[in-house]
Amino acid sequence: HSLTLEVRVTNHVAQALYRKFGFAPAGVRKNYYPEVNEDALVMWAHDVDGDDYAERVARLEAELPSPTVVGG
Repeated sequence: HSLTLEVRVTNHVAQALYRKFGFAPAGVRKNYYPEVNEDALVMWAHDVDGDDYAERVARLEAELPSPTVVGG
């Protein structure tokens, strides 16, 4: 029903992309990337199994410059 991910707090481009997919910030994991002493932003998307989310993904796919292939 929900998805979660971690993204570097400095990776604003990725965060913007994830927001398009309905992810919202929910917390911070301190020093998640210890090799560079960087925190991670925890993001969640809820109700990903519903019609509204499917419509969101379909809209995003329609914005792509070329068709995508899902599956094999």
